Amino acid sequence: MLIPQKTRKAIARFLIRCLADRRPVSLASHGPLHIVVPRWDAKLGDAIVSSFFFREARKLNAMVTVLTVAELAPLHAQSFGVDRVIVTDANPGTAQLFKVARQLGRVDVVVHLVGRIQPVEILFLRLLRPARVYSFDDGLRCVNRKFGATTAALSFPERFERVLMDLGASEVERKYIVPHPPRIYGASDIPQILVNPYASRPDKSLAFTKAVLLLRAVADAYPDKSVGILCSPSSRTDANHLEAEVTRENVRALQDLATPGDAAGYISHAQVVVSVDTAIVHMAVGLETRLVAIYPDMGTEHNPWLPPASARTLVVYSHQDIHHYHRTGQKDMNSFKVEEVIAGLDKLLAPNSDHDQLLSLQARIVPGLGVASETLARQLPLISTVFPEIKGCHPGTINLELARPLIVTNPDHRTAPLAWTPSGRTNEVFDLVRIGLELDHKEQIVPAWLYIAHASPHRRTPTIHEVIAEPLDLADVASCRVHLHASAVAPTES
Repeated sequence: MLIPQKTRKAIARFLIRCLADRRPVSLASHGPLHIVVPRWDAKLGDAIVSSFFFREARKLNAMVTVLTVAELAPLHAQSFGVDRVIVTDANPGTAQLFKVARQLGRVDVVVHLVGRIQPVEILFLRLLRPARVYSFDDGLRCVNRKFGATTAALSFPERFERVLMDLGASEVERKYIVPHPPRIYGASDIPQILVNPYASRPDKSLAFTKAVLLLRAVADAYPDKSVGILCSPSSRTDANHLEAEVTRENVRALQDLATPGDAAGYISHAQVVVSVDTAIVHMAVGLETRLVAIYPDMGTEHNPWLPPASARTLVVYSHQDIHHYHRTGQKDMNSFKVEEVIAGLDKLLAPNSDHDQLLSLQARIVPGLGVASETLARQLPLISTVFPEIKGCHPGTINLELARPLIVTNPDHRTAPLAWTPSGRTNEVFDLVRIGLELDHKEQIVPAWLYIAHASPHRRTPTIHEVIAEPLDLADVASCRVHLHASAVAPTES
């Protein structure tokens, strides 16, 4: 009788756990802390997102060894400044990991932030005998820094920051490291708008017909700007077909992209990038290039790969059949409105966008009216159907008294009249404004939204505003700073 592959994997994991899954034993360490980071998944985007970890680890006088594939070895050694890189196969087998274990010598810390450590990797950890193992696989005994449940609501950069703080860092700079371009580009070489329809898998990429529609819309909306199709050597043939099918004189497929550094050269000089969820998104974030990112709408599920909130970044969501995704693991990146991408480009490329300074206002947290938790439980599901980025918000507001009046005139989203009351007879409009919330005594700025209910009595007091965000620990927090675009509000007197 044939045993299904899933069952075989479960049996192998059980047997290896019985043989090799042991709690780490803390031993006295001599010399600098030796940190090992497996990166043999061969994902460029993951490498960019975690790149700051290596810079910040050096501040702890730690020695870092990265285990990765040949394609990503130069990136870690030259751009990220890792002390040592050992090249492995993608998902190496037992024999290779035995050899790597002998090469590594003493290991103090392993940072392997994956949801499920494979059986051969459990055996590998047993060979290394590190004092600390960081992972999301909380059920393993060998994982003594269990970050699965405790960091589930955080982004991946925030999770790596937590590792650094646990290792002794007092503060962490999360700015990504992006590889330097191999050559200097002139202004005439760089398209002003870059469009990347490709990702690591077909289901994470745009379909050919959708990519054609998007490129034609961008080219027609900006006939005076050049549009470049970002592609890799493996997708260049398809990109050339796209260029031929789009039939717009200002659209061309880029022919000289071979390395991440090549892509960085184009991105760093472009005015704006449009990309599906892949490494290009995170490279644009690290290079501080304006960005319209196309991400799957995962419903109420937290997406740790979203780009950090920024005045230079807008996210457009592609609707997903969540049940189909859980059943097949396949995403649909084509169910978004091209008009939303064009609107995002219009906003980012507006003549005054360079001068749209961020306002920073001091605020005091004050008691509310005591009814928000009940009303938001009905309002949020209605609003999030068309503005899905607020789906993870706590159904309650943070009430702020600002140091100066604030009148919102240009919200990021305004709803249609919503019949949210139980009777359904009362309609109300809601405005939402993206902000950064910097809580008192904390370095991190968290994404949040001004939540403006048009029927709320707070609208009569422009120094009082309600804010929604993901669940936050506000114990002992009395004040904060609010960061938002100046273009969202009307000028007011102090």
